[in-house]
Amino acid sequence: MPADPEGSTLGGGWRVTSRVRNPWGQVPLTAGGRSLPGSAQTYMERLLDQQIAPDTISRRHHYVPQTYLKKWSFDGKRVWTLDTAAHRARPLGIKDVCVEENFYRVVGPGGLPHNRVELLFGVVDSELRRVQSLFSDLDDPDVLEFDDLIALGVTVAVQRMRTLQQRRIQRQYNLWLHAQNPEDWPSFDDPTAPHRAAGIHTQAVFTGMWEAADVMTTRQIEIWHDPQGRFMTCDAPVLVPFDRTRRPSLEAAPYVLWPVSPHRVVALARDSQGEKAVIHEAGGKRIGAVREAVEQGRERMIFASGNQRDRLPTTKLFRRRAQVQMRCTDRTPHGEYVPPPGCCVEQSETFSAAPDVNLCSQGLHVPAPAMWELS
Repeated sequence: MPADPEGSTLGGGWRVTSRVRNPWGQVPLTAGGRSLPGSAQTYMERLLDQQIAPDTISRRHHYVPQTYLKKWSFDGKRVWTLDTAAHRARPLGIKDVCVEENFYRVVGPGGLPHNRVELLFGVVDSELRRVQSLFSDLDDPDVLEFDDLIALGVTVAVQRMRTLQQRRIQRQYNLWLHAQNPEDWPSFDDPTAPHRAAGIHTQAVFTGMWEAADVMTTRQIEIWHDPQGRFMTCDAPVLVPFDRTRRPSLEAAPYVLWPVSPHRVVALARDSQGEKAVIHEAGGKRIGAVREAVEQGRERMIFASGNQRDRLPTTKLFRRRAQVQMRCTDRTPHGEYVPPPGCCVEQSETFSAAPDVNLCSQGLHVPAPAMWELS
C-alpha cells in the first residue's frame, strides 16, 4: 500500500480513497494460477495427475457434488427437494439429483471420448468437502490460514462454473454466435459431435478457475450463522443475486453467496473490513436475502433440510430463471470506442422467462430463434 496520504494522487492519475488492513499478510491473488501457495500447488498437481490416469467407467456425473448436498440430508442418503418445473416436493436420493449421464464426457486429443474429467472433479470434490466442513464448523476466524482463503476461492469458483445452468447459458450464447458465423462458431448441438458442449464447458471451467478464484479471494469473508437452520440451497449453489432483473458481474456484485449447510452461508462481500472472516448471526433480512437468491438463482431444484421441508415454496409459479441478455454498445469491454456502423455486443445474465436479446437495427446481426428453445 502506498505511503501517500489518504486522498492524495498517485502516479498515473490514481487516487487512494481508503485503506483496509490485509489480515493475510500476503497478496490474496494467484496471478491466474501462476503463483500458488503450497497446498494450492499440490491441488494443481493432483488435477494434472488425473489427465494421464486410466479412464474411468463412471457415466453418471454429478454437477453438484453429493458430498455438498449431504449437509442438507435428513438421513445421510436423501434430501428434501422441490422440483420447480413439476411443482412437486419430495425426498430424493442424493445420488439421483443434479446428475446426468456423460455430462463431462469429452473427446481427447486422439479423437476418442473419455470420462477422465470425472476424475478431475473427484479431486475438486475432495477439496470441497474439506472447505465446506471448515466453514460449516468455524468458530474462530483467526485459525484460518492463507491456504484456506485460496482453497475457498477456488472451490467457490469451480462450483459456480460447473453447473447445468452454466452449460445451458453457454449453449444459448453459442446458438447466437452460430447464427452469426457458422464457420467460426460450430454448433454445440451438432449430432456428429455429441461431446462438443461438454468439452467446451469443462475446458472453460479448468482454464478459468484461477482467474475466477482471484475475484473471490479479494473479497471479505462473512459467515452468516442461523441457529435455527433455515438456509436452503439449489442446483446452482453459488449465488450471484440479481439486481432487480439483471445479474451483476462477479466484480460488481455486493455479495457472492455459498450456502454450506442449513445453519451457515459463506457470503463473499465486495466491501472489506480488514478481517480474515466476520461471523454474523443471521436475522430475517439475511435469511430472506438467501432465500430469494436461491429461488431466483436455481436452475430447477431447490433443497431444504428435514426441518425446513414445509417452508419449500411449493405453491409458487417459477416462470423465470437465469437467461442470456444481449445488448449493443459503442464500447468494447476495455472501454474503447467503436464508431458507427460497427457495434459491440455485450453479454450478461438476466432473470427472465426467456433470453432477452435487443440488438441494433443496422443489419449487423442475424436472428437466432433457436435460443428461445433453451429458455
